Amino acid sequence: MQNDLGVEPPRAERPEEPSRVDGGRRGALKVLVALGGAAYAGAIVVPAVTMLAPSSEGGVGAARWMRVCRLADLTEGEPRRVVVVGDERDAYTVTKDQQLGSIWLTKKGDAVSALSAVCPHLGCSIDLNGDKKSFSCPCHTSRFSLVGAAEAGPSPRGMDPLAVRVVDGHVEVDFKLFRQGIAERKEVG
Repeated sequence: MQNDLGVEPPRAERPEEPSRVDGGRRGALKVLVALGGAAYAGAIVVPAVTMLAPSSEGGVGAARWMRVCRLADLTEGEPRRVVVVGDERDAYTVTKDQQLGSIWLTKKGDAVSALSAVCPHLGCSIDLNGDKKSFSCPCHTSRFSLVGAAEAGPSPRGMDPLAVRVVDGHVEVDFKLFRQGIAERKEVG
């Protein structure tokens, strides 16, 4: 097709097809974006699943055995206060080697009994009396026998007993905390 001057107008050049190099770059970019998206989704999904999945640790009622001392460290028939140290779990955090509380241990032969040192009345710390024949709570004058029975004062029940076992010469206690101020023994989660 010629114009009036008889000169053929310049033809618009056809755009070149994208080279294979550009297609390769786009493909690689798509793969990288997909991998980044998958990594981001994993970073959100994995913690969410761990938060929502039931804990294998167990809750109320599950045994939580803690090594508290050597059997040889206990004197026959004499109560001894022992501090319980372990991992403190609070919602989604775990703090290692925390003082969780204290207990009273009494050895009779190869058997050991354990009583919580927390007063069932309002949670004060129970002490051994000077005569070593009874326990007392200094806050509200509750008194308990050496086996933990309530003898006097406002405590609604006796001292809370804990399960004990001796493993390889070490005393282990199933450490639990109980609700205060009520007559029945209810474990606190």
